[in-house]
Amino acid sequence: MKKWIIIVSTIISVLVIDLITKHFLFSVQYFNIIPNVISIASNGGNQGIAFGLFSGNTILLIIIAIVLIVGLFVFNCFVKNKNVLYCLSFGFIVGGALGNLADRIFLSTHAVRDFIYLDFLPNFPTFNVADSFLTIGAILMAIYLIFMAGKNENK
Repeated sequence: MKKWIIIVSTIISVLVIDLITKHFLFSVQYFNIIPNVISIASNGGNQGIAFGLFSGNTILLIIIAIVLIVGLFVFNCFVKNKNVLYCLSFGFIVGGALGNLADRIFLSTHAVRDFIYLDFLPNFPTFNVADSFLTIGAILMAIYLIFMAGKNENK
């Protein structure tokens, strides 16, 4: 039961943080957080995924996101050794996916609100908090699957 509390609270926290930052920061014209490193600026939204791939395929991207989320919950049913790393990575991925899914479904533009720029990588795509949590969650999940999944299952 404790593990579900970690998962659900992580999903809700990521979703709330993402939606709040999008609400307050997406309309910012330009704000330099760390000079020549990171800044905030509205880009008008991204109707695709990373690097604008699949732009304009809103229905397909919504279906993919829903299938991913449902698939993760099905996968979760088969994971026996759920430690804190697993719970956090699962929550980061689902919370981030829900944050971007909310933009696609509820905004009239069906675009994800991206506003974070890495100034030291001029051609790197603009992203948002949900994207950051998705990336961190995927890395943590990979670490879990490589080094921890299947350990202690025979005890």
